[in-house]
Amino acid sequence: MYTIKATYTGLVPMMMDRYYELTKGEKPGRKISQKGKDAEVHLKLHCDDKGVFVPADNIRMMLIGNQMRPGAAKILGSYVEKGKGTEYVQMCESSIWVIGPMNPLKCYVQPGRITYDDIDERSFPTMKGKGVSRKIARRPLINLPWSVSFIVQVTDDQIHESKIRELFDLAGLRCGICAYGPTFGRCVVTQWEVEPKPTGSERNRTDAKGAEQNPK
Repeated sequence: MYTIKATYTGLVPMMMDRYYELTKGEKPGRKISQKGKDAEVHLKLHCDDKGVFVPADNIRMMLIGNQMRPGAAKILGSYVEKGKGTEYVQMCESSIWVIGPMNPLKCYVQPGRITYDDIDERSFPTMKGKGVSRKIARRPLINLPWSVSFIVQVTDDQIHESKIRELFDLAGLRCGICAYGPTFGRCVVTQWEVEPKPTGSERNRTDAKGAEQNPK
């Protein structure tokens, strides 16, 4: 196993769209005041008492993807290269993990923020009976400049870090962080520090030291 300290730096604003459940008595689509609209937008933001963050698993899923949007593994293995999409997806699912530097589950946005910077408001068509109507979606935006630092854990030493870097480069440009990527959340890798793996002699010294400290 080896680790990589990495940072994504944004090229465009980042959109967030955290899922939340309506509380009892609330009705979707009802007319609400501006204050109510702002409160609704804030519910879609990933935020705690330390500030705005990106869930660490969100960054990992940029590689794996889902049924709605292919991840970097599928794009690299099936579109850039050929016949390796399933192999790369399985590699990411089993051997590549992302954690936050301070909290394993959260990667805080820098410069630090306590709320969103702007609101994206756009309408979209929806079926209503036999006709088509439109609804308005409001989502929080994090404007430039922004960056997100994280730690990549690679549990299979047979995977070279250059392949990991290729996946994360592609994920930033063609998938994007959080919602509506890569229109929003598009980013580039600006930090990539591979923690050196211990050599055989270093590993032996570490094992010997541990045996001295914990004699049987």
